[in-house]
Amino acid sequence: MDGAASSSIQLRCGLVLKNRLVKTAMSEKMADNLLPSANHRALYRRWAEGGWAVLITGNIMVSDRYLGSNEDVAVTGTTSALLQSWSEWTASTKNQNCHMIAQLNHPGRQSPIGTGKRSIFAKTIAPSAIPINLGDNIVAKLIRMLVFGTPRAMTRYDIDVVIAQFTEAARLAYQAGFQGVEVHAAHGFLLSQFMSPNSNQRDDEFGGSADKRVELVLRIIRSIRKEVPKSFCVGVKINSADFKDEEGMAEMLRQIKLIQEEEIDYINLSGGSFEDPQMMSTNSSLQPNSAESRSSVREGFFLRTSEEIRRRFSDLTLLVTGGFRSRNGIAGALDKNACDLIGIGRPAVKYPELPSKIMFNEDISDSEAGFDVESAPGGGWLASKIRSVGAGVETKYWVAAMKCSPSDKPPVKPLPDLTTDSQWSSSPF
Repeated sequence: MDGAASSSIQLRCGLVLKNRLVKTAMSEKMADNLLPSANHRALYRRWAEGGWAVLITGNIMVSDRYLGSNEDVAVTGTTSALLQSWSEWTASTKNQNCHMIAQLNHPGRQSPIGTGKRSIFAKTIAPSAIPINLGDNIVAKLIRMLVFGTPRAMTRYDIDVVIAQFTEAARLAYQAGFQGVEVHAAHGFLLSQFMSPNSNQRDDEFGGSADKRVELVLRIIRSIRKEVPKSFCVGVKINSADFKDEEGMAEMLRQIKLIQEEEIDYINLSGGSFEDPQMMSTNSSLQPNSAESRSSVREGFFLRTSEEIRRRFSDLTLLVTGGFRSRNGIAGALDKNACDLIGIGRPAVKYPELPSKIMFNEDISDSEAGFDVESAPGGGWLASKIRSVGAGVETKYWVAAMKCSPSDKPPVKPLPDLTTDSQWSSSPF
């Protein structure tokens, strides 16, 4: 059993985590009229009983006008009905010393046409009127036009509304019994769109430099902090893979510096988007492919970036999500101080009791304590034309796994071919 992974840690807000294992956010797509369902409660209860220190929810959209899927949880309806539903969700994990954190999100231009409470003719919103790039071929461009369209550039009023929506969602999460919120600024969603020079070409106070592009995130953090107690956890999820060259790395580090100067408890380092979906695939080239590599510190996707962040910001609590598939890999990352917390997604679906039954099970040797996951079938011709289709198939596969009866084990055998669905319009995170 690994000592580092099983050790407790206290966050800046005072929240104590019993170990270092975090069930990271995955889009469940099982909401009932945009509210958490009985399936949510059963699934999260099972995870809580499995020994996880933290359960980060899938997307809770701060606006019911812009969704990633019509099966998302969102801020919607009357406050009383919402609080009752959310409170029942958090109550499902009580008495397990397991903390629930609500991932708050706005899809921006990644909201497919036909989702949310808006007209099919209403444009999505983004920092600039730049459409998603799904590929350069005619098929990709046609799908992009039909599924997403071209967004409109947000006005200052739009920006103020988004700040208020994130703030209200955080306030509701606190009232419903969540122990914290994670502000989603990764995976190509709205806040990530603001942070990236590729999608933000504004020349006002929210664009034009690395500092200005992160300004919206900073204002959201400040606004949330005014509405919740200091004991309430506030984390921020950012992309690593958006920044690939030396200049991009410098910009990312600058934005992290500004974020960590606010009252945040951790940064979740992740990656991937519709435009760059590499991390979203189980078969990602980032994924270790041998027993030797699985036993190394390089098992996680973004450890090189996290190590650079650690050198610059030694007091920042780092959660790294993606690519961990063994006890040895997790131990290597923690022992090398590359991160403080380990985010695990799809293996948590296949092995909901992964902490208690694998990681902290003394009857399982280090060499045997692995939790690989299988790849989704299909993708076909369309996947060769649109870069996000393969990732979408993976999403549908694992969403289907989460929708299995909570009394049964999630599927280990392959699920049916899901390529007949609109898989390219689904984000897993």
